[in-house]
Amino acid sequence: MADPCNSLPDTERVAFATATEGGQRAYNDDAVAIYRASGSELRYRGSLAAIADGVGSAEAGGAAARAAVSGFISDYYSTPDSWSVKQAAARVLHALNSWLYRQSGGADEVQRGWLTTFSAVVFKGSTAHLIHIGDSRIYRLRNGNLECLTRDHSRTLGPERTFLSRALGMDAYIEVDYRQEPLEAGDLFCITTDGIHDFLPSAQFAGLLQTHQLSAAQPLIAAALDNGSKDNLSLALCRVNLLDSPEADDLMLATSQLPFPPSMQPGNKIDGYEVLQELHASSRSYLYLVRDLDSGALCVLKAPSENFIDDPVYIERFIAEEWTGRRVDHPAIVKVFPPKKERRFLYHVMEYVDGQNLRQWMQLNPEPPLDQVRNLVAQLVSALRRLQRLEIVHGDLKPENIMVDSSGRLKLIDLGGANAAGLQELLRYQDSAPPGSKNYCAPEYFVGDGASHRSDIFSLGVIAYEMLTGHYPYKERFGSSHYQLKNYAALRYISARQYRDDIPFWIDGALRRACAPDPKSRYPALSEFVHDLSIPNSRFTSAERPPLLERNPLLFWQTVAALAILSHLLYFM
Repeated sequence: MADPCNSLPDTERVAFATATEGGQRAYNDDAVAIYRASGSELRYRGSLAAIADGVGSAEAGGAAARAAVSGFISDYYSTPDSWSVKQAAARVLHALNSWLYRQSGGADEVQRGWLTTFSAVVFKGSTAHLIHIGDSRIYRLRNGNLECLTRDHSRTLGPERTFLSRALGMDAYIEVDYRQEPLEAGDLFCITTDGIHDFLPSAQFAGLLQTHQLSAAQPLIAAALDNGSKDNLSLALCRVNLLDSPEADDLMLATSQLPFPPSMQPGNKIDGYEVLQELHASSRSYLYLVRDLDSGALCVLKAPSENFIDDPVYIERFIAEEWTGRRVDHPAIVKVFPPKKERRFLYHVMEYVDGQNLRQWMQLNPEPPLDQVRNLVAQLVSALRRLQRLEIVHGDLKPENIMVDSSGRLKLIDLGGANAAGLQELLRYQDSAPPGSKNYCAPEYFVGDGASHRSDIFSLGVIAYEMLTGHYPYKERFGSSHYQLKNYAALRYISARQYRDDIPFWIDGALRRACAPDPKSRYPALSEFVHDLSIPNSRFTSAERPPLLERNPLLFWQTVAALAILSHLLYFM
């Protein structure tokens, strides 16, 4: 007996309907579900429909299918807002796959395994996110044309015989297909198990969808049975009625139209805060020390500069800084507070850190002992680890953005350059300019490569180098013009021992690797950098020069090319 799910009315942005039937089999090993999100879940994770088809040759296939669908929905909506749909789905499915694989007892027990296909469509904003593994399928009917948007992970062995090459629970590690598709009003998505699509010619399939739309579940199942289907039959139908605005975040909507606050003086009051003094002013923003008139607590109010009043990219990034800060909770990262009441101007409020920035600290401590630098680096690593867990790249690590309080504790105070994958799905404008200072920003920002957590490791290495030596590890870049970098080989590392001969070779080696121009040559993990700053790495204990490929890649390959040409000439002489 089919188990339909009532569809939503046409006034909903995305309407759903599902059905599943055992067909001629004694057991139904399919699982199908939808999740209609609302509020913040809808903004950051979207609504979804998912189908899993338990592998018939595996004894626990049905249990695996049900666990995959229910587990995915539960865990996906528990992931941080800062994760993108792709990252969230991948993390959840890899965890589910590991659990199913362990339930199976490993590769030797595959025949009794918890194996299942999995296909889902997430509707977020104006985009459909497709997630797929196995031989279930995702179709889209648009303007009468039916298109299969997924590729079966199976191989044909003969008439009516196929081999499933990829499924959840099959291997310890999995590869999940992911793609994005822009939505159009009127799109009809249909996710099916092979009991349906293997028995419906494309023309019949498209005709039934076009005729019945969200009511096509029963006609499709009946047609597949009439055509000889002996398998379980399940499907989910999703019709796009209206497109969500791409700027669907409450914070973005609430603040994007606010006016810039006027220049403020001590004694001025704004939304329950009294200005005590101006802490910092630049061409991009103003920082004011303020007192909360309700609690008496000291805070910092950050206001945008009127220089950018007509710059939508700047305004969006200013708002994004608050969005990011309110999602991070760590003692070494400044707290960004939600507004106490409705704001009349564009600004955000942060905790006040009584101390000096790291630039001022370095000026007062020109040659600090190694143990002190190790301690400060370890604190920065702790903060960066928290950002990494949230899939956030800071992007603008520099001494001016790090405060040192009276007890020697560090705190990151500026998230204006931070890049969270989940945030990128909310932004309307993409700023291609490097987010940080040219002397601290990782080289990949200047050569057009994508940023990653290794970009922050580069900046951390530069800061550690500068704390020890008072200099940069590369030739200083002056001026306010945009910095140009042709390739990674253009940067030449300057040994820290050139400035302080009491720095051990192994410390210099660790700094060299952290500051490697090519991100692939840097430390892959923060913990490895911390370890090599504390315990001598045998790779760096010798005074021998690094190999030419590491010191000067361009010269290395020029030498290789010259030798190749010489060898070629000698061959014909």
